[in-house]
Amino acid sequence: MAHYQVFLETSQEALEEGGYLARVPELIGCVARGKTKEEAIAKTRDALDAYRVLMRQRGIAVADEPIELDVTETDATTFPPDYVPLRDDELEGLWERAAFSRQTLLDMLNALPADALAWKPAADAWAIRNTLAHIAQADLWYASRLEEGGLRELLWRLAATRSLLLQHLQNLPADARGRVTKHNGEEWTPRKVARRMLEHEREHLEQIREILEKYAGKQVHK
Repeated sequence: MAHYQVFLETSQEALEEGGYLARVPELIGCVARGKTKEEAIAKTRDALDAYRVLMRQRGIAVADEPIELDVTETDATTFPPDYVPLRDDELEGLWERAAFSRQTLLDMLNALPADALAWKPAADAWAIRNTLAHIAQADLWYASRLEEGGLRELLWRLAATRSLLLQHLQNLPADARGRVTKHNGEEWTPRKVARRMLEHEREHLEQIREILEKYAGKQVHK
């Protein structure tokens, strides 16, 4: 049986953003959100199944065995596993998973009609265009968590988003891969940066899929 530690984030900020967040730090980027704790945990199992499929697609042997979750409720945003320095093999795998995640996003959007980007399922909801701009900005924001005080403004304006973050992680010397930096009182580590980068995009990929389903339904009923 495969055992995974799950941190169920119950902070007010998480709830205001859409519900409970369940994170699996051992599998960088594995995250699920639910309106209730039970829904978040159930979606975590689905996320783990999807993660296994991705590993098999990359040629990595993954045992098809039952999953047992060890759930810890917390209002913290930095978890004990985040303090473990990133290994060389993890950085190599991170590069591939991040590229795959970004390509999944591009493939999803490639055939979209122009008006779909600006369409909103509700007056106060984000359109896909807003979400994409948010993802691009987030990459630079996550990169800034790797240095005390953040990146200089020039880098914010000139650097590419995802490639900058991945290159920054790749270039960290071994003795800096467990470094802890503080930003607005919150602790960040390279492992946490890598985890949040992929979690954040994965969560918004699901958001975009939901909007597209509603958009497709709207087109059918015209």
